[in-house]
Amino acid sequence: MTYLIGNYVCRNADKALKEHQRLSRLFRENRFAFELEKRQKLEAAVQSAGNQELRAILTDMQKKWDHVLQHAASAHNRLVLAQMLFWNHVNNDFRPALNRLTVL
Repeated sequence: MTYLIGNYVCRNADKALKEHQRLSRLFRENRFAFELEKRQKLEAAVQSAGNQELRAILTDMQKKWDHVLQHAASAHNRLVLAQMLFWNHVNNDFRPALNRLTVL
């Protein structure tokens, strides 16, 4: 089974849990180091994409998320904004693309 913790993909549950605990502790103790590591993991995930077009799409999506969540005043607001961005993407991008595929 594959586990996804943040952007960290792991096939071992114990290893995934330890990575989550490490990142959680880093978030509480040193927010700057956490953000730096998060940015590096996101960049590695984007660079692992198959082609340049997909990398550009992923980079644009991440910039949009960062810009919107940057202005949230609280953890609750960040959660609400993340939910809004997720469902907006599902309804406005994913579902129409899926409908276009079913027509083919």
